[in-house]
Amino acid sequence: MIRPALSDPLGTALAWVWAFGTAAGLAMIGTLAQGEYSADQDFLAHSSLNVDDQGPNDTAG
Repeated sequence: MIRPALSDPLGTALAWVWAFGTAAGLAMIGTLAQGEYSADQDFLAHSSLNVDDQGPNDTAG
């Protein structure tokens, strides 16, 4: 039986770089999506503005 030649070390290194880059990219997307979701939840948790909350320059007319 003939043993296959060893794989290309450069190809192996590039495959690992691609794998780590993909994992890092997915983690970044997850982090950004979680941040956006949390921001929406914080916004919904605050009450709407009341008339008393308006500043002196916000009056109409």
